[in-house]
Amino acid sequence: MIYLLLIYAFIIIINVPGLIKRKEWRELTAFSILYAIAFALSLMYVLDIPVPSPMKGLKHLIVDILGIEYPQG
Repeated sequence: MIYLLLIYAFIIIINVPGLIKRKEWRELTAFSILYAIAFALSLMYVLDIPVPSPMKGLKHLIVDILGIEYPQG
């Protein structure tokens, strides 16, 4: 687990100062959101917590929210 924290800290140290220096706030926001999701999923994997399947979320979005279904042949 310590390796996970070190790797993620290293990536933050490399990327974030440049984004702040160039005042790229939208990129920093997008990076932070995606980075937080990736870190949470990685931490769940390292701690042997079942990682949710992204296919279930996509199926819910496509079928239930958008109402698109494939014809059953």
